[in-house]
Amino acid sequence: MSVEMEYREARYPIGIQSFSEIRSGNKVYVDKTALIHRLAATGTYYFLSRPRRFGKSLLLSTLKAYFEGRRQLFDGLDIARLETQWLRYPVIHISMGGKNFDSIGALNEHLAYQLKENELQLQVEGEGVSVDVRFYSLIRNTWRKYGQKVVILIDEYDKPMLDTQYCDSKLHDEVRNVMRGLYGTIKESSENLRFVMITGVTKYSHLNLFSGLNNLNDISLDPGYNAICGISESEMHQYFACDMKLFGEANGMTQEQSWQKFKEYYDGYHFAAEGEDIYNPFSVLNAFSKMRFSNFWYKTGNPKHLFDALVNERRFNFEKLEGYRATEEMLMDPNVSYSHPIALLYQAGYLTIKDFDDEGYIYTLGLPNREVAAGFYDNLMAAIAPKDGLNEQFNSALLIDSCVRGDGDELMRVLNAGLTSFKYDQLKEPTHELHFHYMLHIMCMCAGVRVESEVQTANGRIDMVIKTRRYIFVIEFKVDKDVEDAVNQILKKDYSSKYKYDKRKLILIGANFSTDTRLLTGWKVIS
Repeated sequence: MSVEMEYREARYPIGIQSFSEIRSGNKVYVDKTALIHRLAATGTYYFLSRPRRFGKSLLLSTLKAYFEGRRQLFDGLDIARLETQWLRYPVIHISMGGKNFDSIGALNEHLAYQLKENELQLQVEGEGVSVDVRFYSLIRNTWRKYGQKVVILIDEYDKPMLDTQYCDSKLHDEVRNVMRGLYGTIKESSENLRFVMITGVTKYSHLNLFSGLNNLNDISLDPGYNAICGISESEMHQYFACDMKLFGEANGMTQEQSWQKFKEYYDGYHFAAEGEDIYNPFSVLNAFSKMRFSNFWYKTGNPKHLFDALVNERRFNFEKLEGYRATEEMLMDPNVSYSHPIALLYQAGYLTIKDFDDEGYIYTLGLPNREVAAGFYDNLMAAIAPKDGLNEQFNSALLIDSCVRGDGDELMRVLNAGLTSFKYDQLKEPTHELHFHYMLHIMCMCAGVRVESEVQTANGRIDMVIKTRRYIFVIEFKVDKDVEDAVNQILKKDYSSKYKYDKRKLILIGANFSTDTRLLTGWKVIS
């Protein structure tokens, strides 16, 4: 192993969620302790929602070390100058991650194990058979033994519900009832608690698990905690300037080009109405460690059930995700409605906040970056057209190549081949132009082609525009009509005038769909 590789493995805490392991191993740690001190100093009950692989577990591990008074681990960090007392509290730490909850037995077994581990660590006796009674006795007996109020940290609280959300409703209800009993114990023990932090992907409100904890402070959209997980723009420059220089040298790029590429791939998250850009920490650390770009976050998990459910709800137009306007209530949707899946997509990390109108309190949403866009459309494509059903003639490389070369005929041939792969009954009404248009848009996005739909002009809307470095494709679709009708609309409404000052070559394409064959019956290319 080269010295450089050893350095990278030693520096980057890939997959390490233990604060003490990171600090004792002298691995890079982006200092969040000033925010942690603020949490501890200003409140008692907190909830935080962030996408998977965004540092929630590390946050709780850091809180655990802080409340245990492990002062030496914090030398040189912000909290070392902020904290003066370093009081020690007993900590109960429960993690619901790393387990597949496919039965009520699996859930009860995992909870029993978690409670037993805490009992052993805290050296207290467990009492009771049921989960809620045993948890209550753990809190009470810990408080009595140490004479200090107890800290409770619960990680990935919603994992059991998410694992069973798409199963039979009976199992889901059983799981929810067990978890409600567990979390209800927190309210019953309030007088014995110093601090509570619960993290997960979804908002707690729709699960009705914490109805008794009406003082639980949800900081998920709080501007003050926008950067409590992830890596902010300023933190990237503070901690990774040298890494970026090395990355650029290894990939034949200038440092400026490396910064721009990292922003394109991994930046773009916002978890509040205002605040710095946030980078995906998992992807950033992996990119530096491996000295290459890839869709690291996307490859770690494939929420197939989520996308199957979204695809089965046919009324939502995924082409309109960019620039979608939503209220805070929609982002915290208590009903998780698939006809309006904004909350699901935002909480899962596929959408993020792009802008905020403080007059109407409206959030403008969009896909955060290139990595997320690739993951979103790959998942969507897999849900609509499983890979084992894809037509051999549809190839993303051929699609990209035809766009790069400005070959309109080849572009339409590849897209037409792709249409044969889609399930007969999926998505939009098969007799409507939007159905076909929708399929083509998804195929282009999956291939990484820069595509826009329903582009506004002075005289109307262009159905589809594809842009490359040298070409702009202006495409108009018709259904069960003549190809010339589509071409004439492009010419009559002078769609090309929108790009008259663009130096790239324009390629105009009129095409027709057939509702009988569900394919393109013809197209005409005008260069």
